[in-house]
Amino acid sequence: MELEKALIEYWREHELTSAGDTVVVACSGGPDSLALLNLLWRLQEELSVRVVAAHYEHGIRGAESKADADFVRAYCENKSIPFLMEAGDIPAISQGTGESLETCARRMRYDFLHRVAAQNNGAVIATAHHADDQAETVLMHILRGSGIKGLGGILPKRDNIIRPLLFCTKADLVAYCQEQGLTPRMDATNDLADCTRNKIRLELLPILREQYNSNINNNLCNLAEMAGAEEELLQDLCGQAVSKLGIEPSSEEISCSVEGFLAQPLAVQRRLIQYMAQQLGSTFSFVHIESLRKLIQRHVTGTSINLPGDCQGRISYNIVYLSKKPSVLGANNATIKDTPLEIRLKAFSEVHLPRGGVISAKLTDSLLAEGPFSKDCVYFDVAKCGTEVVICYRKPGDKLRLAVGHKKLKDLLVDEKIPRDCRDNIPLVMNKDTGEIIWVAGVRQTAVALADENTKQYLILSYREKE
Repeated sequence: MELEKALIEYWREHELTSAGDTVVVACSGGPDSLALLNLLWRLQEELSVRVVAAHYEHGIRGAESKADADFVRAYCENKSIPFLMEAGDIPAISQGTGESLETCARRMRYDFLHRVAAQNNGAVIATAHHADDQAETVLMHILRGSGIKGLGGILPKRDNIIRPLLFCTKADLVAYCQEQGLTPRMDATNDLADCTRNKIRLELLPILREQYNSNINNNLCNLAEMAGAEEELLQDLCGQAVSKLGIEPSSEEISCSVEGFLAQPLAVQRRLIQYMAQQLGSTFSFVHIESLRKLIQRHVTGTSINLPGDCQGRISYNIVYLSKKPSVLGANNATIKDTPLEIRLKAFSEVHLPRGGVISAKLTDSLLAEGPFSKDCVYFDVAKCGTEVVICYRKPGDKLRLAVGHKKLKDLLVDEKIPRDCRDNIPLVMNKDTGEIIWVAGVRQTAVALADENTKQYLILSYREKE
């Protein structure tokens, strides 16, 4: 038969299963799913699959729903098809969850199907979505304001769910049932314009066909086919950009260079922003994506924008950061995490800092066997700082004594291009007696306690940042 040949071709073209797979067919008893179940039952040997039927009795239509379940069970018994069923009171469940009947029924049905698939060694789930469903879905996404992903509509395969009938129409399936002598059940709720999808099918699409384009369904399906392929390409390009820019996944903060971001094509820039948002558990609309993208284009250090999902985008020294917003803000938007801490560090010991990182201290009479020295490993004159120092974090008004004059700590951190959100986490090492800062760990030594030609004993401090 023509429909069977077309299904085999479509199945193999999209590689819907592997040889020996079990296919759980979601069958309501209506013409679409009954046709699918009958097709796969007849073709299971040629497709090298094992067929199992699954029916979820939702209880929405009372006795009619129970009769649907009995019908599918009888059909399966007649064909010797393994049959699994589960019943639920969707009206009661949806009332408790606040979901619509349609949403609740879909959620419960798929939960049941996934459990059946798991019980059958990770089987594939087959649903009877067809070309008319595809057209409705694409149009519904357009009306809601969709991107390319939404225009792709229903995919032939996603995860462990396959849709083998997207190539044919409902009329084809009804005709197939008639040819096979099947008498499917009819769900009267499908003929009620009581939800968006039904309204599109019963009201909008007929108007579009009659008054604008008689081939609208086919055109929408073609659009889905093209958009699906382009979506796959863009996803691949976005993945390549994530790797090239070295963007590390994080649920708290994610970043990349402004220069690298702006070097990407516009479509990939938008994908990157959505990817970064998804890492933080959020989704941005087109308006929010564009707002952040324009912030990046302007590239002004210190600028920021609030975004959905309690997110914040900001620019700091050629880096764009997308992060969860801090809950408490102090002056100049600096995060005040807690009151300044004072931690004592003695020679030949180390401290694990409360905001991450480790500082260690040791004494030596000579630097010949020491080093290399850097911003993270420095030395001082013990006679000027003692064998014990104090570690704390910045507070308003902190100043440093330099070789010439003094400088505000804030100004030093700006000059060193330390991102604003990192400044509260930088340890400050102080002379325990005078309270003067001798070292901004990992950044710069001050003019306090520097060693010179008269130094007889050295205090060496090393700083390891948190990984």
